[in-house]
Amino acid sequence: MSQNPYQIGVLVELPNRPEWGPGKIIAVAGSKVHIIFRDIPDRVAKKIDVSKVAPRVANSQTDPILDNLPPAKQEGENWVLPRQRTTLQQAVEFFMHKFPGGFGDPGYLKEERGYKWLAHERYEIELGNGLAGRLLAEGQIEELSRKALSVVAKVNLLSLYENAAMRDAMKDREAAERFFSALIDLLNAPTIDATVFSPYIKTVCDLPAEVGRARVASWPVATILPFLAQPHRFMFLKPQVTTEAAVRLGFHLHYDPQPNWITYDYLLRMGKTYADLLTRLRPKDLIDIQSFIWVTCSG
Repeated sequence: MSQNPYQIGVLVELPNRPEWGPGKIIAVAGSKVHIIFRDIPDRVAKKIDVSKVAPRVANSQTDPILDNLPPAKQEGENWVLPRQRTTLQQAVEFFMHKFPGGFGDPGYLKEERGYKWLAHERYEIELGNGLAGRLLAEGQIEELSRKALSVVAKVNLLSLYENAAMRDAMKDREAAERFFSALIDLLNAPTIDATVFSPYIKTVCDLPAEVGRARVASWPVATILPFLAQPHRFMFLKPQVTTEAAVRLGFHLHYDPQPNWITYDYLLRMGKTYADLLTRLRPKDLIDIQSFIWVTCSG
């Protein structure tokens, strides 16, 4: 007897519904399988009796969207995702309706990209080309802090409280020195992984917070400088909009409010996934990818 091909995690296709795209089996109950199809935004999985309609096992058992779905839960006889999904086609249509010129649209450049790129250019002038490392080696921590804070001030990505907390924390010379040392190691690393990201996060968590100030060890503070320094490699994580966008895209971010490598790794995976999916729109870097995700899916 041949093994039942309809197992949890298997990707399938319905020949009579090609517009649904591939689907992922998320639950099996007897002859009924519950499937999330990639190209329809349903929150509730389609329930199909395979004794009556036999899905075809997909030739490819990997898909960048279906591979990263968040866990579904059972509600009565149905299996459901945390939120109604936004499909890639819906997101692209919304983005192009808002910005008909895509990533080169004047409105997009003004509202989303321009000021972030100016902050990146400010980083290059103030701290790029090895200047940050030279200031650190010379013990010019106060100057290093001043220049870094001037870069952050170019964008409105941090709240007033986060800005104040970061500025106050940099007054502690030893904590700031450890922070910049780990930041430079992270930026110079050929590969972004736990071995360089986790030590950097520890220095962020060790930054002192004044009584009554916002918590310094937050995702925005931790990710702002890597993002502005190297927007082709790093992403900025603003918890509310990023987690909302991930839920709407049906992407499991493994979010934890405490900065950590696992969540950031999945954020980078989400960025890489949509950079690949949006190739035809010609995004320049992760500024464009992040802006696309926020504009279309952050609510």
